[in-house]
Parts: sequence; C-alpha cells; structure tokens
Amino acid sequence: MAANIQHGDQYEEGSYTTSIASSITDYKYEHGRRYHAYQEGRYALPNDEDEQNRMDLQYHAMRLAFHDKPFFAPVRDNLKRVLDAGTGTGIWVEDVADAYPNAEVYGIDLSPIQPRWSAPNVKYQVDDLEQPWTFPLSYFDLVHTRIMLGSLRDWPTFFTQALKHLRPGGYVECHELDVSAQTDDNSLPADSAITAWCHNQEEAAQKVGMSLRITGDKLKTQMQEAGFVDVVVKEFKMPIGQWPRDKTLREAGAFGLVAMLEGIGGLTMAFWTRFLGWKAEDVEAELVKVKREFRNNAYHAYWPTYVVCGLWAEAGGR
Repeated sequence: MAANIQHGDQYEEGSYTTSIASSITDYKYEHGRRYHAYQEGRYALPNDEDEQNRMDLQYHAMRLAFHDKPFFAPVRDNLKRVLDAGTGTGIWVEDVADAYPNAEVYGIDLSPIQPRWSAPNVKYQVDDLEQPWTFPLSYFDLVHTRIMLGSLRDWPTFFTQALKHLRPGGYVECHELDVSAQTDDNSLPADSAITAWCHNQEEAAQKVGMSLRITGDKLKTQMQEAGFVDVVVKEFKMPIGQWPRDKTLREAGAFGLVAMLEGIGGLTMAFWTRFLGWKAEDVEAELVKVKREFRNNAYHAYWPTYVVCGLWAEAGGR
C-alpha cells in the first residue's frame, strides 16, 4: 500500500484528506506521546511535534558535522530523481529539492508528518520501506537514508531493493549513527548513566529484531553483497555538547545536545516500557540521570557516525 500525500504545487486540502486512508492518520497515543498508525508498532518512536523538533535538531547537527553537504555521492550534475527513505519531517527532501530544482525528490515514511506545502519537485508518500517498493525499476539516481537503525530490520533486503530501483550509475548513500556514546579520552565512566542508556536501547531494539549498533564496514559489506561497487566509507564524530574546540563541531554539539535533552523521552519511553518491562515513572527517573550527564562538559562524548556510499554500475545481474 502506498498513499501519495503531496505532489508539490498540485497539493490541495481536499485531495490531501481524501487520498490518505483514515487508518494512516488514526494515530495511537501512549504515555502522552503520539505514534504512527500505519503499520502500527513497526516504529517505536513517536511522531508528534516534540519528536519532529528532535529530528530536525539532529538533522542540523549532522549538516554542520558534514560541512553543510546534504550528500557526498558524485551525482550532482545529472541528478533527476532522488529518494529519501524514511524521510521523517521531510527536511532533507526540502533542502535537496531547493538545491536541485530540476530533480524530482521523493520522501517515504510511515507517518504523514511532512510539510503540506512544498516546491513542485517534491513528492511524499506514506509507505513501508520493508515491503516491496511501488516505484518503477531503474528509476532513481540516489537513494538516501539518515539514522534509520531504529527503523529498518533488514538492511540487506533494503539494499537489494535500492539497487533494483536505481538507474545504472546511481548511488545508495546511508548516513547512520552508532548508538553507543564514545570518548577519545576515557572521560565518560564505564558505569555512567549514558552508557547504561545506550545498553538498554540496544537490548530493547534487539527484542524486536533490530540493532542500534553499526559500523561503516558492516554497511559497506552489506552494500557489496547486494551488488554495489566502489563503496566508500566516511567516518565522523557527532559531539554531544559544546566541549569540542572546533567552532563548527561545537555548534553541532549544541544542536545534538538540545536534541537529546528535549527528545530523549521519546527515544526511550516506548522502547523500555514495551520491550524491557520498565514502568513509566522509573524511565523518567533514570532519564533525569542521563540528562544530567549529557549536560556535563567534562564528558567528551560523541556518537560514531558513518556515511557509506555505493555505486550501482551494471544494468545486468539483478
């Protein structure tokens, strides 16, 4: 199933409300947070305004760390169609569509939380990326993901589908963050609340067949096994807080810190109550400790972050 929720300047209020099945917008509420309705339960994070703000703050942090590059694949001169897989608020789609007005930029998500008014070259669709894609084969020049570790259960199948729907010469590019706070100077104690939070997040994710842990080499191998070549891995460190000396990274860390302080409840509550058996009040009490540590500039913590880009070079062998 796929529901088109916006086609640039073709959007009308009436078509918006009639083209989406009511089940998609019949949101679910739990512990005061709003969750997606389509494919209910597949995604454990909320989709309400607070979570949308967190996603946008995290996006700005990553753009700063990436020196304002929306992507690294060398397809800029002939970019015709782009897919943002798991688009969230659509902020990446909007930026790319603005920068490349001659390209059609698509965003897919389980939740219709994207802007209702956009450029004519923007198209959004409500769908499940882990089901067969509804796009034509050999269609896109670039397929992009950003922080999808908490969403995709089957990365090898995702890469296989991406390859089928890319034109020869197209790229898949993943911007993924390893949910394991690290330091280069051992400033974060091994028994810290942050470390315990990361451990619990991963334990909960594994109970539903996902992992929040990743390395660039693992993504590279999965891309290569799907048929991609010339796979390149770029490593970044996404700081948490304003401890870096570098001005740009310090600004990125500020955005990342606010994202965590304001959004950690949404990242945690469903995971721990649904899958680890915690009571909501105990989750809240633990998060007070985690937030206190995130605010501590003596802890030089960062998220290991990877940009992995692979080329689909052959027309045959699919």
